[in-house]
Order: sequence, then C-alpha cells, then structure tokens
Amino acid sequence: MDLKNITAIVPVKNEERNIIAFLKSLPPAVRLIVIDSGTDRTRSLIRITRSNHTEVIVRDCNIPEARQLGAEAATTRWLLYTDADIRFADDYFEHLRNWLPDSRTGAVMGAKLSLDKYRLYYRLYAWSMGLGARVRLPLGSGSNMLIRKEALKDAGGFDPRLTVNEDTYIFWQIQKAGWRVRYEKNLKVYETDHRRLEQGVWRKYRHSVSRLFRLYTGWGKERVFKDDQGYWTQ
Repeated sequence: MDLKNITAIVPVKNEERNIIAFLKSLPPAVRLIVIDSGTDRTRSLIRITRSNHTEVIVRDCNIPEARQLGAEAATTRWLLYTDADIRFADDYFEHLRNWLPDSRTGAVMGAKLSLDKYRLYYRLYAWSMGLGARVRLPLGSGSNMLIRKEALKDAGGFDPRLTVNEDTYIFWQIQKAGWRVRYEKNLKVYETDHRRLEQGVWRKYRHSVSRLFRLYTGWGKERVFKDDQGYWTQ
C-alpha cells in the first residue's frame, strides 16, 4: 500500500504529555488530521513538532464526532484511526507498505500491546481480536483501526451517541454493509498511558464486555447509547 493513500486521524483532549512521542513514531510522509477538543498546549506542540502534512481542527466534540469529522476532512482512500497515547511499532509502516488489501476489505484491526505495564492484558486482548475476526465478530481498538473511506460511508459513519465502544461498533456496521473486516497482527501499536487500566483491570473488562453484549444483542442497547456508565470518570 502506498502511504500517500492513508490519512491518520487522531482525536485529542489535553494530550500534551503524550503527543510528542506519538508524533515521532509517525512517518513524516503520512498525512495527519488532529481534532483537538482540549485547552492545553497540544496543538502548539503539534505545530512545532510536525508542521508538514498535518491539519489541526479545533472543535469541542466527543470521540465519535471527532472521528467522523476527520473522515470528512480527509481526501485519501484509507483512514488510519489512532490515539495520541500510543506509539507505532518501528516496523508498522513497513508492514503497511507491503500489505495489499483485496477489493472487499473494508477495515483492518491491528494489535494494541504494551511494552511496560499490563502486557498480559494487552496480549490477551490482541488474541481475542484475532479470534473475533475468524468468527466474524470483530473487536476493535480505536488506537489502531484502518478503514476504507468508502466502507465507512456505506456503514453510515460513526454514531455520535456512542462515546465508548464506537471502535468495535463501527466494525460491526462495516461488516453489515457487506465489507470484510480483517485482523493483521503485524500492525502493532504500543499503549503508553494506562489510566483506564489503573482504575482496575476487572472494572474495564466488565464495562467493555457488558456494553458490547448489549450492543450486539440489542438488550438494553438504548442505555449504552445514552451514557458511558462512568467510563470517563477519573
């Protein structure tokens, strides 16, 4: 794949402690769109660190709105959704260059791992993503999603009501629209900020599983759309 056909899209909110390490892991040739809803120095650090092939959109919005806004601003065929609190593996974009998607691939899940804390948790989650892809029940991570822009449009885009689990849900919608969702284990990113897990691994796991169950079965689905059930509470 030609990296010129990809735009990285990153929603940020007060990520000044993470943004420079993230930018350093992204090749200069890859287009980047940042949707900044924060009030700290993040956008200033972006402009200083990465002035080329970079667009910063300042907008007070939630995560799915930011992801959709990035898609609408992008002009490339593929959209690489990620987060400011990760860094790409050194060989990430080399694997991407050597990857050739078939015409029915609408989205790709990549692995999210850790080099320091909670390594076992992330490895198990990556394994679950691979298993989910094989049984046509994809599990996404918003830190590492490659989506064909046409497939996102066919799926109706990101639902602005879903402020958590919007990553997995969009994969389900893309699959329902007739596209294939794949898992590529060699496309690795590494988490550098573990605030959610530090609140409790079991708490995060239980929260995610219960919400995904409701989204998939429809039982209590409206509640999932109405609130995040405390996920963003520090």
